[in-house]
Amino acid sequence: MHLIKRQSGVAAIWFVLIFIALASLTALGVEGARYLNNKARLGDALETASLLLAAQEAKVTEDDKNHALVTKVARSYLPDAETKLPALNIEYKSGEEEVNVGGKKLTAEFLEYKVAASTEHDSWMDMAGVPSFDETQQVANFAASKKVSMQSGVGDVFLVMDHSMNMNMNTCQIQYAPNHYRLQTAKLFVSHQIAHEFINRKLGKSVDKTKDDIEPIEGNVAIFPFDTRTSHSDNDGAQLAVCQNHLDFYSAAEEKHVNGLGVAKGFGELNWNDSAIKWQDLRSVKNRKDDYGIYVSETFDSRSPISWLPDAEKHIDYQQTIHTLDSRSSLADTTRESGLMSFPHNRLCRGNFRSVSVADQKYNTSTEKVSNYLGLINTFTSNSYQTQSVGDELDKYIGGWSASYQGILQALNDYHHHGDKEKQSTMVFILGGGDRPNRTDKVTYKDGNVIDHSQILKKLSERGLCKKIAMDYPNLSLFAIGIDVDPKTLPGVTKAQGGCVEPKNTATIMHKKASGTEGSNGACWGGHSSVGTNFRLTGYGISTISDIVSAGLDAAGAAGEKEEIGSIYNRRAQ
Repeated sequence: MHLIKRQSGVAAIWFVLIFIALASLTALGVEGARYLNNKARLGDALETASLLLAAQEAKVTEDDKNHALVTKVARSYLPDAETKLPALNIEYKSGEEEVNVGGKKLTAEFLEYKVAASTEHDSWMDMAGVPSFDETQQVANFAASKKVSMQSGVGDVFLVMDHSMNMNMNTCQIQYAPNHYRLQTAKLFVSHQIAHEFINRKLGKSVDKTKDDIEPIEGNVAIFPFDTRTSHSDNDGAQLAVCQNHLDFYSAAEEKHVNGLGVAKGFGELNWNDSAIKWQDLRSVKNRKDDYGIYVSETFDSRSPISWLPDAEKHIDYQQTIHTLDSRSSLADTTRESGLMSFPHNRLCRGNFRSVSVADQKYNTSTEKVSNYLGLINTFTSNSYQTQSVGDELDKYIGGWSASYQGILQALNDYHHHGDKEKQSTMVFILGGGDRPNRTDKVTYKDGNVIDHSQILKKLSERGLCKKIAMDYPNLSLFAIGIDVDPKTLPGVTKAQGGCVEPKNTATIMHKKASGTEGSNGACWGGHSSVGTNFRLTGYGISTISDIVSAGLDAAGAAGEKEEIGSIYNRRAQ
């Protein structure tokens, strides 16, 4: 009996020991697995949180918001944890480092985040006197992420801007000196504001002050206004010296073969700036016996005093124009001092404007020069004081004919010589209408056929211009903005119309919606309606221009945005 009692006591002791061991093993097995799982899930949560911090480029100045984000993510992964994290620390680090992209060593920016945190949980098997977990248990982990990025935005922007009669809807004439007038329109005002937006973005500014964090574009902004020609000034910009042509024309032999025209010199072989040219009246020059007289006669229409169109389509050598895009002939350039420019009826460089190269030292080499650049553009108009010399027909002589191909060819020439070909760049066409003489002018060849150069850009595009851009300038993207006109309807602009621009890379802005007018100053006319001259943008206009400029930059490669070229670190990396 005594032995049985002693054996029962031993069994009880063994039972207690085995129970404690089993209970401990159960607690360790159940709770231990639970907390190991929680630790892994916390690691996943912190990894997700660190990636979110990197994606939004979180700043240490926003620490409260960042802590709240990490807490929210951790709670979503571990719903049984306490609401607050007992410990949470975010380490921020930023700088620059070299990366290898396509075999080239480039400097890239990096943002690094290390997030360490712990969560607190109520134990399920807390037992007094038995090895187990405490009543509450903390689980800790950490994660790290690193975002390596580099600017992938626009290197340079090339603006090709219409300053022809297309822009003269609701024109206001302002007399600023005896017999000198400045013409301004709502359409030109909007066009200039678009240019201002591009230029200001060199500094990361926007006309739309409601938008934050506008990334500055990296490069410079070039401007190429046009009517029938483009204007180039001397080095200091004091004079609008040269009215430039960018087309090539047939030689004398080609004129004979193509047009059956017997001349000693082809249209493109004549020196249009010859000091001997002292034409004063086209009516008298049409009968000249030299080559100048022949070509003028070719485009002379006795029914209209506006009689000379230098880009007569039948004389253009399209292939040669494209082939020599980077080395154009200057024979057809005309200085402001030449007799040709004194014609009251000519349509060469009628506007007061000039080109600004992407490499222009005066306006385009530092951000400090932005304000001077904006002031320069404000002076551009679509007519000159010479227009007023035909005082009895003011409404007929407001500006020059439109030739967007001249501006485009000059912009491509500038990009070829001065653009940064390694960076993504954009070329923007700001258009007020199609390429044509004024519809009322009815300019004809001598045989009576009407001259129409609305197809010149299309023929340039179809005969190799688009192919050359795609092959020789793969980092140049094209965008078109129409003011009161849809660019997709204009011949030679979008691919659907035989041009080079993707239809999706277009935008239309209606100036009457985008701008308001206040007051009245000077003599204003525009058909039968008058408008004020103190133009200003409405809120709609500001946001519209800002959005359109952003779309143009995005079409050219997401200007100002960053391309991620790195990845996260292992969250357990030291």
